[in-house]
Amino acid sequence: MNRRIRIYFLYILLGLLYPAVKVICYINGLVYLRGKIYGVIAGVSTISVGILALKEYDGADKPAWHWLAALIPLIIIPLTLIVMILHLGLGTFLVEKMTPFMLFEGIAVAQFIVAILMFRSLIFKRGTDKQKMPRAGFAIMKTVFPLYWKNSPNRTF
Repeated sequence: MNRRIRIYFLYILLGLLYPAVKVICYINGLVYLRGKIYGVIAGVSTISVGILALKEYDGADKPAWHWLAALIPLIIIPLTLIVMILHLGLGTFLVEKMTPFMLFEGIAVAQFIVAILMFRSLIFKRGTDKQKMPRAGFAIMKTVFPLYWKNSPNRTF
């Protein structure tokens, strides 16, 4: 399997963790049924976008699914806190309720980083003359992955 394709499978695997973490937390009594449903919604949406981005890797004019793959985790991060505060109130900030919150947020951050790597692999597959990421995307990658970029033979800036 191609190394770049593994990035897409990692994104999909992280999407599978959303409902899995919520089920484990539900079994331990840390979340209610509504929280489990939210995990399923987040998981299904990110898995679907990951599969569509993988299909887009083979050929598409515009990387719409790749952009959405990065956008959905960025939406999940504040939405998780908002939903938890609406349903639990200030009890969200208790230690036992912070565990599922931190796990869910950690998955979303990891998925955002993998989405940036997916976009990067798409750019280098197609060539930089056909597809360019905005400078803001390269700035994020340079900030998040400074050691990787320093030693990367495919740097474009």
